[in-house]
Amino acid sequence: MAVTLHRAPVAAIDPRTLYRILWLRVTVFVVEQRAAYPEIDGRDIEPGAELMWASEGDAVLATLRVLREPDNTRIGRVATAPDARGRGIAADLMREAIEVLDAEAPGIPILLDAQAHLASWYARFGFVVSGPPFAEDGIPHVPMRRTRLATDRLVLREWTRSDDDREFLFDMYSRIEVRRYLSGGQVMTERDEVDALLDRWQGLSDGILGVRAVETTGGRRLGSVLLKRIPWSAGAGAGRPERIEIGWHFHPDAWGAGYATEAAAALLTLARDHGIRGVIAVTDPANTASGAVAERIGLRPAGETGDFYDTTCTLYLSDDEGC
Repeated sequence: MAVTLHRAPVAAIDPRTLYRILWLRVTVFVVEQRAAYPEIDGRDIEPGAELMWASEGDAVLATLRVLREPDNTRIGRVATAPDARGRGIAADLMREAIEVLDAEAPGIPILLDAQAHLASWYARFGFVVSGPPFAEDGIPHVPMRRTRLATDRLVLREWTRSDDDREFLFDMYSRIEVRRYLSGGQVMTERDEVDALLDRWQGLSDGILGVRAVETTGGRRLGSVLLKRIPWSAGAGAGRPERIEIGWHFHPDAWGAGYATEAAAALLTLARDHGIRGVIAVTDPANTASGAVAERIGLRPAGETGDFYDTTCTLYLSDDEGC
């Protein structure tokens, strides 16, 4: 008998099927894992919540839950019946859920809290650890996050701890032509510096904010784009609202093809679509190439400023600038 996938809000699910879904969740999370907690937590009936499940005849073999939160979407309650494990059914459900959410809300993070021993399984679908580990009902967990935003030629996604991602970042940031206008021109000399960089970037992720990898649709890595809170220079930010900065760092092999402009324009549109106004960019005054990218995505030069990063930068403002 064929396995079929389904999704629906609780109110649209046949009561007997809903019973089987909830019975499976309680069997796995409460009985098998010996966690006495409120499995039926009220979130299944929130606006926008849906359950997904895989069935074979009347039997529910696996299930998960999709929640739609203000700044993110969330997948949880991923469970597979003991006698259905090893068949790839939960993976099929995950792929289906991700496809739905990517199409519905491109560029919006999908969050989940993974049991720590399953983090590598979720990494197969593009999720990365996004915060410190924690215990829930005595079981070690890690928060994880996935984003994907596509253009005609590019995919913007999370940086991972994979060997390929780490090697690319080391190669890019060990080049003087990339670091000339960053961090005082200091290049990376040790591969451990990549892990420290990824740790810092992890702390910048908040809703659609964060640092994204840019690659071609064929998977060739090109560089990074960022959308984040910009640090004020000492004494400059008192009483002033926080500012959101857009930026880009690309490998020299990717220069000259318009990739930075295409990626940054997509990220700026995402920010505006989700209510972020007054996005700015700052560049080293000598970095005319980066300034040209800022202008091509619609930011206008506003002269030099010492308000950010404790240094002198050229400031670029968006047309919706309100400050």
